Amino acid sequence: GDCWGLARLPFPDAPPRRRRRWSARDRGRRGRLQVRSKSGVEAVVAMSDSGASDGEFEYTPPPAPLPDGVQKEILEKGDQKNWRKPKEGDDLTVHYVGTLQSDSSQFDSSRDRGEPVTFTLGKGQVIKGWDLGIATMTKGEKARLTIQPEFAYGEQGQPPTIPPNAVLIFEVELISWVAKDDLFGDNGVVKAIVQEGVETWKNPPKNSEVCISLQATAQNGTVIEDRPELDYVIGSGDLGPLSRIVDKTLLNMSKNEKCSLACAKDYVYKDSGHGKVTVELELKQMYNTNDVSMLSDGTVMKKSVVEGEDHATPEDSFAVTLRVVSATDGTQPLPGFTGPKELKFKCCHGDVCDALEGAARDMKKGERAIVTCTVPWKAREAQLGLAEVDVPKIVFTLEMIDFTKGKEMWNRSDEDKVELALFRKDVGAQLFKARRFELALDKYKKVIETIGSHDNFHEDLKKGCAELKRTIELNKAACYLQLGDPTNALASCNKVLREDRNNVKALFRRAKAHHGRTEHVEAEADLNRVLELEPGNTEARAMIPQVRRAQKIADKASKNTFAKMCEGFGKIGSGREAKKEEPKPVEPEPPQEKPDKVQVTFKIEYKPQDGEIVHVIGEPELLGEWDASRTVAMTKLPQKWEPPVGSGRAPPEHHHWEVTVELPEELGRFEYQYLIRGPSGDRQEQGSKHKCDLTGMGGSRMRCTDSWRGEFA
Repeated sequence: GDCWGLARLPFPDAPPRRRRRWSARDRGRRGRLQVRSKSGVEAVVAMSDSGASDGEFEYTPPPAPLPDGVQKEILEKGDQKNWRKPKEGDDLTVHYVGTLQSDSSQFDSSRDRGEPVTFTLGKGQVIKGWDLGIATMTKGEKARLTIQPEFAYGEQGQPPTIPPNAVLIFEVELISWVAKDDLFGDNGVVKAIVQEGVETWKNPPKNSEVCISLQATAQNGTVIEDRPELDYVIGSGDLGPLSRIVDKTLLNMSKNEKCSLACAKDYVYKDSGHGKVTVELELKQMYNTNDVSMLSDGTVMKKSVVEGEDHATPEDSFAVTLRVVSATDGTQPLPGFTGPKELKFKCCHGDVCDALEGAARDMKKGERAIVTCTVPWKAREAQLGLAEVDVPKIVFTLEMIDFTKGKEMWNRSDEDKVELALFRKDVGAQLFKARRFELALDKYKKVIETIGSHDNFHEDLKKGCAELKRTIELNKAACYLQLGDPTNALASCNKVLREDRNNVKALFRRAKAHHGRTEHVEAEADLNRVLELEPGNTEARAMIPQVRRAQKIADKASKNTFAKMCEGFGKIGSGREAKKEEPKPVEPEPPQEKPDKVQVTFKIEYKPQDGEIVHVIGEPELLGEWDASRTVAMTKLPQKWEPPVGSGRAPPEHHHWEVTVELPEELGRFEYQYLIRGPSGDRQEQGSKHKCDLTGMGGSRMRCTDSWRGEFA
């Protein structure tokens, strides 16, 4: 029942002035389209949900229409699920019974012999009528072909069974065929499908990750490569000389499909002596990778490795049971992890960390997924023993055990929707107080979705819904400001001020948004308006000096830029332009030795106790070779001046320590840690070591800004 938009493009195999092709401009669609040009040419296109951005699809050239000398009558339709038809070069297996039209006498039958016949389509191995007629059949189809002499045995016949100029009738059943494709059009690699896949309309796109099975065999039977289960990114080149042919093949394969690639001598492994190479390839799984972070910023990515049931996923407030199978840093298990463990929580209520919240709402029942988080605080979960995890990457293996559906939105009354919106608002407020700003913002967006179409509500509910939407937009603005997104905060404030131009909260938060966008004049105007409405507003009064100071700095920078521009314009045409001196011959400089030293600056933040000093210790000799008596002391940097925040509170303190050491490039990759030395003794990091690589950095500077790892001992 869907309506598809079709754009006309050229058919690749038609004459230049009569080419027609259609593409479906719709992502995420599945199924097949059969289209017909004005001239009657038909084509079948398989729509994919792989996300092709330019309407890409698989194009199957239709067989040529049968000539008058070959007539076809379908006796039994083929497999309706398999719409494909054989093409030239495919190996076909058929059963047939041949009779003469003149007297209906049978002259040949594979069924009587009990063995079907096999031939290659379009290569002249059978009569021309067969090549033309069987090319129009589908798998399992039975048809009657009436073939005139010019498409059979002609004037000569085939004595003694077939007389001259005989009209032949064949009842043919297309049992199966092995599809063969010349991948690059040079007979270098010929693909033969060994086993049809499922969901043949769904193919993996380039740069997607798949699980494959691969075996490459030399002409003498020696196994060159055997990868029974390999996770591979299409286009990554990780398979070396096999990458090109495997990439080309995978783009047109479907799940569970098996194929054989016959490679010409030296086509893949050049000058290797392997001869003709055969590659057996199976596409076991296509991984769907989604961004499940609350802000869609790529910080939490989910890769589905086992597909779940149906298409339903948990919605807001659904009761979820999620099994956390493992937690690693990408290679090693995280210390303190108490799993495997089942977590039971309500979706998007903040009961678990942001990484698990985002992943859970995108998982189907029974689905197994690998979730990678690159922001440590989003993966800190006390229930898993990871309350203080601080590594660059956290990788969870998750399994959605079950979730209980709540009441569907379409089945709720207007009063129920308002009640649900108020409940979500309260949950959002709790999340905001807990500084879960991303999750709170998501909750506020859900409130807007719940009562978005309140125009159809009862009159007594409309007013309350309008006021609730204004409150939610203000709360969204507060979240955006905390997340460092002044542009969206500005948009939310403007929505409120369009309906209530004297809303003090909206004016003040819009002033902060303008200030964050360096629009200081607009910010000061909003703050002055706030003071007109509320003369005692201390926050607005404290923020005005900050805005004026920032505007003064911006004006000074603009003045200097404008002065330089005017000075340059004044010189044009006055003869005062700087004349270019004639280039002096450059004497060749004596060859200089390539510098082999690297200036490495180590930096870390730590608030010291009385008498404590931070040291750096490491593998190189200049860092003590892990000898605590030879560590390098660091210097505490002075506190930088920062303007007070909008609330009038003092800015946060920073305690940065820094030291610069000149190290030889030849060290290459080395490890180091930090050590705190004080009156009570030395305390050294016990977590994973920091790493630094000096390869190719001779004569340059490198800065290592680190955070603490693990506990101290």
